[in-house]
Amino acid sequence: MGNYYNIRGKNLYTEISGEDSAPVLLFIHGGPGGVGVADFIKYQGSRLSKNFKVIAPDQRGVWRSEAILNEEDISIEDIIEDFEELRKKLHIKRWSLLSHSFGGYVAVLYANLYPDSIEYMIYESPSFDFALSERSLLNAAAKELIKLGNSVLAEDYFKALREIKDYKEINILLMNASNELGTNCNNYMWFGEDKQIINRIAITSNDAKNLWNNSTNTRIKLLHDWRVYNDVFTELSNVNKPSLLIRGKYDPITCDVQTAEFLNLVSDKEVIVFDFSSHWVRVEEPDKYCEVITSYIHKKMRQAF
Repeated sequence: MGNYYNIRGKNLYTEISGEDSAPVLLFIHGGPGGVGVADFIKYQGSRLSKNFKVIAPDQRGVWRSEAILNEEDISIEDIIEDFEELRKKLHIKRWSLLSHSFGGYVAVLYANLYPDSIEYMIYESPSFDFALSERSLLNAAAKELIKLGNSVLAEDYFKALREIKDYKEINILLMNASNELGTNCNNYMWFGEDKQIINRIAITSNDAKNLWNNSTNTRIKLLHDWRVYNDVFTELSNVNKPSLLIRGKYDPITCDVQTAEFLNLVSDKEVIVFDFSSHWVRVEEPDKYCEVITSYIHKKMRQAF
């Protein structure tokens, strides 16, 4: 069970586990929105807390955290400032950032604003460039349409990817492709046969409908600010922290271009590819995920002394 912390005027639901004396990990979930940290706690809470103090908040307006009212605004800066205020409230000197997907984008900006608050950076299937990720997602959606027998529509999307450069147009086409796929729209986000893990976590939650509405409202507000489609490659090059990038071999979010940029821009870096995962590495290969993160941080701690 988690607790609520009043952070900058909003109550943030936060799960905390592990020993106070252990190195601290802040988990920054993706989305924006979704089920917050629910899947992370289910698959990694007990694993990682054997070696770390794990701090896992549902972000402002997401899932179990206090909702964003219709008349209220929210920005990425709000999320970052919430993390920094939470760190101070918990009396944590420094923590390492373990971020997933959209959370990787947020983590880069957080590390630029508050470098002294951070020890190590670990990115799980991150997006550093929403436009690149959405082009890759549209390509994956088109391939899924072929599997389902709709090769004509798939070719339309392939043609659009060759001809269209504007990220707003690609965003619209991606939403159209997702609608065409219907219940199959998340298939390419998973390697294994079970494609409904996150949905099951969601529907078994208390008051699931309202929680989804809260998260969706926050997602819409954040993505309405097209600034999130500005890449953070320059900011990534400024992150002077040991950095590990974890990605699933079949993940369409962290496309090859973004992985190459990470390797080019980050000085102290490492990339580990998981062969039996797509976007949700911590769920599909949970034991290896925990082992890789634990080994990496312990190795870096030894090197620092």
